[in-house]
Amino acid sequence: MSGEEKKERKVTPIGEAKWAHLDKPKAPFEGKGNPKYQIDVVFDPNDEAWKKWAGEVLAHLKSLPEQTNKKTGEKMLRQSPLKKEFGRDDMATGRYYVTFKTSDKFKPKVFDKFGKELPEGTLVGNGSKVRVSYLENDFEAFGGGINFYLNAVQVIELVEYGIHSASSFGFDVEEEPFQVDVDPF
Repeated sequence: MSGEEKKERKVTPIGEAKWAHLDKPKAPFEGKGNPKYQIDVVFDPNDEAWKKWAGEVLAHLKSLPEQTNKKTGEKMLRQSPLKKEFGRDDMATGRYYVTFKTSDKFKPKVFDKFGKELPEGTLVGNGSKVRVSYLENDFEAFGGGINFYLNAVQVIELVEYGIHSASSFGFDVEEEPFQVDVDPF
């Protein structure tokens, strides 16, 4: 290596997948930029593993040098990777989400909870329970901050995108009683 320190791979606590683009890259917004593999993961702020992980991320963010606006000399806010989640009514849900992304040249591996790669074409849907392997990246632009490069995803509980059942719409479903069809003749 050219004197640069190799970045450490890190792993998130378990969170809930939202808007996963792991099979095919997400198209750039309004045609600006390049396609990216990406996943948003939503976390419950009451989860102890989340509190520890988020605390480490925020401590690292605060340790970054402050940036100032070259025109005004005012201090600029650092860009945090931890974002508040908002519901359909534009009200904060109390949860936080984090976006992980990488170039369309680096398709992330997707594993099940046993460490086996999921079959090609498996679509990770909203509500899947996941952990993400990522690299942390510090940047100086826009006030400085941290973003996360997506390496791989481990799916703990899969909610496959596009597959709908009564229970996936929130209905309570009872199991049918066991019946044996016996043909007496």
